[in-house]
Amino acid sequence: MIAKLFEKLSSENRAALVTFISCGDPSISFTKKLVKAVCESGADIVELGVPFSDPMADGAVIQASSQRALASGTTILSVIEMAGELRKDGIDKPFVLFSYFNPIFKIGVEKIAAKCKENGIDALLVVDAPMEESREITSVTEKFGVDFIPLAAPTSPLDRIEKISQSGSGFLYYVTVAGVTGARDSLPEHFARRLADVRKASSLPVAAGFGISNPQMARLAAESADAVVVGSRLVYMAHETLIKDGESAALNGVSNFVKSLYSQMLR
Repeated sequence: MIAKLFEKLSSENRAALVTFISCGDPSISFTKKLVKAVCESGADIVELGVPFSDPMADGAVIQASSQRALASGTTILSVIEMAGELRKDGIDKPFVLFSYFNPIFKIGVEKIAAKCKENGIDALLVVDAPMEESREITSVTEKFGVDFIPLAAPTSPLDRIEKISQSGSGFLYYVTVAGVTGARDSLPEHFARRLADVRKASSLPVAAGFGISNPQMARLAAESADAVVVGSRLVYMAHETLIKDGESAALNGVSNFVKSLYSQMLR
């Protein structure tokens, strides 16, 4: 499904909008409504973030969100089951299960891959699985037709990026900045030039993520990448508005934000 989506968007000269959702914050029931809202507002792909006790790649916003989700009893299995319920409700956008390896290892790669397939999850992204160790996962996910989304860092040499892209499928997640997740005010210097080089090196479409926080940044990223990922800003907005103004306001606020991002995806 993901490969076909990128083919379609390429013919339309449009970048994909990828939204990250911190699942279970503050509950799975709210998350289901949030996923529906972003899908209806223009998200092309949804990353379903699995809460983890030690999210070393994430900044303060997603760390706090993970803690709230864990406190509500959210697990990797409850996130996968939620995806299945969303499929039954008619949500058909590609889902990427976004997790650290520990929750997957505890249950078993084969069981997780099977449940992903059963519940309509299209891909698995494992934040802390380097290329050298990814075959332990991809040898299983391939059997179930589940994509494995590889990651490349801004410090990765281009020859390594080429190999990283060949180790996965779906798209290459390119981390645009060194450090952890979190909204930032601007894109890195020489962003466009670096993305052009990364896209040439990659055998997969390239999604740019980490730090993209507003429509202006999304527009600049869309001009250089095949997909734009927005996470921390969306997670922060959903939580803060929910606390201050309630569920309806939170869903409306996120919907309007996603619409504003979607409007910038056409090149």
